Amino acid sequence: MVEQVLIVTGVMGLLFMVATGAAAVFVVRRVRRRYRAARARLMTPRGWQSDVQRLLRHSGSVAVASVGSPRWWAVQNRRHRMWRAVTSAEHAVRIARRADVAVGELPALADRLRAAANGVDGVLRASERGGSLRQEDRQDCDRIELAASELRDAALASMRSDSHADTDTVVSAVRIEVAALAAGVRAAHG
Repeated sequence: MVEQVLIVTGVMGLLFMVATGAAAVFVVRRVRRRYRAARARLMTPRGWQSDVQRLLRHSGSVAVASVGSPRWWAVQNRRHRMWRAVTSAEHAVRIARRADVAVGELPALADRLRAAANGVDGVLRASERGGSLRQEDRQDCDRIELAASELRDAALASMRSDSHADTDTVVSAVRIEVAALAAGVRAAHG
């Protein structure tokens, strides 16, 4: 009797799983068919698909022309160096703030530095295609890098001074405790 119940239950479970799988396949196919039909209806009247293909064809040729240009690479290198300096400064300020050391106006200056870097980056991106990079654009980029370096150095100096003060007090306390313990051990054995 128990065997028959187990067999019937197993067969019913197997039939349930097969029916559920078939229903899922049916539903997925139907949804996919309706999605494709709706997408085709939406794209065909406007000619959107041909516009996208034309845009991709044009942008691809511009990208190939840009990537092959030494001027483009020089501008990309300059932008990369500038953003690396800015993010490094922001990171140092965030860490200093989290370490609860004196940061003064460094967080606000980091925000202003990012805004200025966005402006310089916009000029660099606009001049990278065809136009030449002007001397004042290079100088602005160099000034952003220098300011970022100074901001980073200020945050690090603040963390170092706090770290040295903490280190000196801890080292002094450890030395006193070690000397007291050593004297206690000698007194106990002597």
